Amino acid sequence: MQFLQKCLTIILLLVTFSMPAISETQATASVNSNSVFLGDTFILTVEVNETGSDYQFDTSELNNNFVVGRPSRSQQTSYINGEFTQQITWSLRLQAKKLGELTIPSFKIGDVSTQAIKIEVNKPGKQQQSTANDTIFIESTINKNKVYIDQPVILESKIYVAENISNADVQAPILEGANIEQVVLDQPASQIVRNGLRYQVFTYQYTITPSTSGEVSITSPLLTGAVQKIQQVNSYQQRRVTQAINIRGNDLALSVKEMPANFQGDWLISEDVRLIENNDLHDKEYFVGDPITRSISLQVASIALDKIPEIQLNYDSSLRYYPDQDDLKQGTINGTLYSQRTITHAIIANKSGQLILPEIKIAWWNSKTEKQEFATLLAQTLTIKPSPVSNNTTNVNNGSNNSSNNSDLESSTDQSDLTAAAQQKNSDTDSNGNSDDQSTQLIIWQISTLVLLLLLILLSFYHLKVARSNKVIMQEPKRANSQSQQYKALLSVLKQAKPNDVYASLLRYFQTQQPNIKLLQQISSFTGLSEDHKQQLQENLQQLELACSEKTHHWDAEKLLILIKLHHQVTSQSDLNHITDLNP
Repeated sequence: MQFLQKCLTIILLLVTFSMPAISETQATASVNSNSVFLGDTFILTVEVNETGSDYQFDTSELNNNFVVGRPSRSQQTSYINGEFTQQITWSLRLQAKKLGELTIPSFKIGDVSTQAIKIEVNKPGKQQQSTANDTIFIESTINKNKVYIDQPVILESKIYVAENISNADVQAPILEGANIEQVVLDQPASQIVRNGLRYQVFTYQYTITPSTSGEVSITSPLLTGAVQKIQQVNSYQQRRVTQAINIRGNDLALSVKEMPANFQGDWLISEDVRLIENNDLHDKEYFVGDPITRSISLQVASIALDKIPEIQLNYDSSLRYYPDQDDLKQGTINGTLYSQRTITHAIIANKSGQLILPEIKIAWWNSKTEKQEFATLLAQTLTIKPSPVSNNTTNVNNGSNNSSNNSDLESSTDQSDLTAAAQQKNSDTDSNGNSDDQSTQLIIWQISTLVLLLLLILLSFYHLKVARSNKVIMQEPKRANSQSQQYKALLSVLKQAKPNDVYASLLRYFQTQQPNIKLLQQISSFTGLSEDHKQQLQENLQQLELACSEKTHHWDAEKLLILIKLHHQVTSQSDLNHITDLNP
């Protein structure tokens, strides 16, 4: 009896171990960190322990709360100890759009779903400022600690990198109620050795213009990306994993002062303001009706281009002037960045005498002397002379009125009028005589042109029709010839059974039939094989892909050769039928 029980136990164990492992399809989602700072990036990984076209990952539900990067997809198939496993993995970078607790929703992938994940998004502050062993870190400085409203400050960040980083991105500093612009630097990365490590140093500069007063803190630029790490799986196995990084430099304190109470005028702060008259208006004479071109430039140091004020001309309302569009640009003078506004206009005086151009004055606050100053163009007086054209006309009229030969002038005028009338009459007679001939010639010319145009159109249509028919006739032999050459080449590499060569030759052969084919997985759907043969072809192509990446993976080249010959036979028969239809 005991012997029988032992036999039954052994039989049950053998049956249990001989059955293939049946695992239920599951989908899982995970993140590399559940607590992040606003602006940080983190990685979402979604895995399904199965493969197939039914498993598609839709990220649209993330767009409300996150900035979503482009997902990467990988597929893995393995056969270990008699167990065949397959897995699809999606990986994408996310960046939270707002503070608080956010939820990564559950994703439905095929007939399975992932679990929802809670993410805590905190305000940027004193967070991770370097990687382990200080291989990557940021140092930030500003050129001023105390400024006035609308006075720019230059922030410079140096990023030190001593290891390989991928997908690197540098985000601008953060300061609420301020305008932040990056300064384009034309300088390459430098190298430095610090604490025994060799770093590449990347320099970034930003102009920050605060628009609100108070004690504020500038959040340093943020470096995001990923580094490759070696992770120990067990005592004899390691694997390479991707680790997202979010490195932000030190925060910077800034004191922003209000506009001084005793300042008069529109607020403008700088260390240097220049008002320049570009033309010497006294270098020539001016007459009534002549345009006087005037150009004025306002140059302001260390100010954003959109903060430079308008130039008020204060002309008298009776003075006519015609302005061009203002010209705005930036440039460097003695190492200092200046913004410049240039106005150009034409002035037209409508009377002779003295023309007064009033004074132009712009108030500004000198940030160096802490005093109000004025950029000024003094008033100018121009002398406008009577128009010389009007004087000549007046002299001619006066001379004719004082002439004593009025009767001779009238007689001469009458004679000229009679001569003109006679010439006009002869001209009319000639024109009437030739009008009929000209009309006839015009009609003949129009009819000839119309006939030639119709002939040209007919010839064009005929030529197009012949060209199209020739193209249809020639395309089939050309395509068939290319397909035949690729087919012979494919048979040759299949006999050699080299996976990588077969992979490339397969794509070239099928692209002669379907140019849109880019992947091996697309081939089976374009063939004219039966469903059973299509399935065999699909499985063989999957094994071919594995053989290309794993030298030891088994792949049946002879089976693929048989399927390709069968496909070519079906395709050739289809082409023959098509040619027969074209040539009854």
